[in-house]
Amino acid sequence: MALGPKQMGEAILRNLKEKTGKTVEEWITLIEKNKLSEKEGIIHFLKKENGVGHFQAQKIFEHFTGKDSYENPEGFADKLFHSNRSKELYKFVKSKILALGEDIRVQPCQTYIPFYRKNQFAILTTTKDEDLILAVNLPDDFSTDRFSDTSSIGSRRINHAVTLEKISDFDQEIERVLLTAYQNN
Repeated sequence: MALGPKQMGEAILRNLKEKTGKTVEEWITLIEKNKLSEKEGIIHFLKKENGVGHFQAQKIFEHFTGKDSYENPEGFADKLFHSNRSKELYKFVKSKILALGEDIRVQPCQTYIPFYRKNQFAILTTTKDEDLILAVNLPDDFSTDRFSDTSSIGSRRINHAVTLEKISDFDQEIERVLLTAYQNN
């Protein structure tokens, strides 16, 4: 089962000693010893001067500041979907996705909302114009004119996307594509 963002962050912190040679407390001691306090300086120090990976550096910084960006992931959707139109569209499409089966998990991220069965099979995010992007993982041999190929939304698993402007854009073809993505994962 795939870990959610919060669980991934916890795993990164648990494995810091093995991966970097230091615990999070030892890294914080080094940050304090070097009199660093600004995010940019701390991240640079960790990544460029000490070879710490990007996500490891982010988690060390969060631990240093005491602010876990995934402490309240349920609020991510509210931050992502600002307008009444985008909120309504998000809630509608989310309900259609969840209706596919009782084995679906939602694990919100800061920039998109992913849906999992065994694996991630769909995500919802928004455009700058507050339209909804529905992106899914489809089998290689699946054909659809409405969904475009993509690899830049969410994870590498997601390979097709469509933009929805209003609830009526969600039709039988989109339901068929969603069901295929759900069954494929």
